[in-house]
Order: sequence, then C-alpha cells, then structure tokens
Amino acid sequence: RMLINHVATLAEYLALLRDCADELAALQADLLIHVTRFFRDPAVFDALRTKVFPALLANRGSDQPLRVWVPGCATGEEVYSLAMALLDFLADRPMAPQIKLFGTDISESALERARAGRYGRGIESDVSAARLQRYFVTCEGGYQVSAALRDLCMFARHDITSDPPFSNVDLLSCRNVLIYLGSNLQRRVMPIFHFALTANGFLLLGEAETPGLMQDLFEQVDGRQKIYQRRPVPPR
Repeated sequence: RMLINHVATLAEYLALLRDCADELAALQADLLIHVTRFFRDPAVFDALRTKVFPALLANRGSDQPLRVWVPGCATGEEVYSLAMALLDFLADRPMAPQIKLFGTDISESALERARAGRYGRGIESDVSAARLQRYFVTCEGGYQVSAALRDLCMFARHDITSDPPFSNVDLLSCRNVLIYLGSNLQRRVMPIFHFALTANGFLLLGEAETPGLMQDLFEQVDGRQKIYQRRPVPPR
C-alpha cells in the first residue's frame, strides 16, 4: 500500500491513513482473506451427510427450523454449499423442516458479492452439473444462485470477537478462520461458539484447527474432518 501511494516511511503512511478514509478501507480490504470455493473438501460434506445431518433431523418436527451459521463466510460459497447439501438431504423427506442459513463476515465488499450470488464459470469444477441446473441460473460471465436458494441465506456484517453471537444454532461452520486469530482471540471465540449452539449442536472447523484449550466445551465426532459436538457444560 505504501508503494501504491508513493509513501516512503511508515510515519507518512500512518498520517495518510488518518486523513484518508478511502485508503484505510483499501488497507483493510487487502488484509482480509477471501480464499474459498464451493464444496471445499468434499470429504467434509460426505461426513456432514452421514454423521451430522441425520443427527440434526432425528426427532425434529417440521415446525422446528434448522439454523446454520457460517462466520467468516467471505463471498458466500460455503453458505450456499451447505444450503445445497441440506436441500439435497431433505429432498425425499415429506415433512422436512425449514432451513435458515446465516453468513457473516467483517468485509462489506465480500458480503455484497455473497448477497448477489454471482460467480464465474470456474465453479463448474466444484459444483456438479445437476446442482448447477437445480440451484443456479446462467448469467453474463457465469452463474447466479437461484432466488429460491438466496432467500434461505442471510448475509450480515459481524465480528465474532466482539459482536453478540447468533443463538439456537444447530450447525456452526467456521473453517479456516481461527488460524488467523491469536491464542487470546481463539480463547475468546470458542466459548461464544459454545453459547451460540443448541444443546446438541455441531461445530465444523478447518483442517488445521481444533478447539485448543477449550476442548472441555466440545466433544470430537470426526477428528479427521474436524467435526465436534457441543458438550452439555455451563456456558462461560
């Protein structure tokens, strides 16, 4: 950013940041990580289909909505992938509950892309032809998530380290976010996740992530795919 603005010293750049809101926003945008894709790590979605979704649907009435929260959702691919996976799983169930998915991030530009649901033709390598036909419409340059699927997904700005969490969440997918947080922030966030989940809710983390020092809050369901279930201990 200093090179782009032809600034020679950190002191000069700090002065620029204090005087120029646009540069401050540009710096923040460059610092954020937006690397994601549809159905990232297919084995994870296989595990959700065989171990998590059946448990969440067991003894659930059609009047009990299933709630999913994806913190750090970036441009929305993870949220839409979970929505499609759930709809496919529920397709043959006559009394399927409603589903509601919440995607949150601290980047407004990423959230705008997520709400629009527009993606390039490159998603053809990650989304099957059947799902493209069922859940997308073609648009200039690629595909757009269908209006029916977008209606199930709400996107909002949210900072998991400081903002009040969502509640009564059945599945919380926070993949490859904790690795960018220091240990103190991780210790702050994990009890928040525990509070957000229902009594038998599930937590999905990234490949290199674990509950760390907060393992007393979560029971391991699938160590390889980083799936955990909320333990019935008092929230902190």
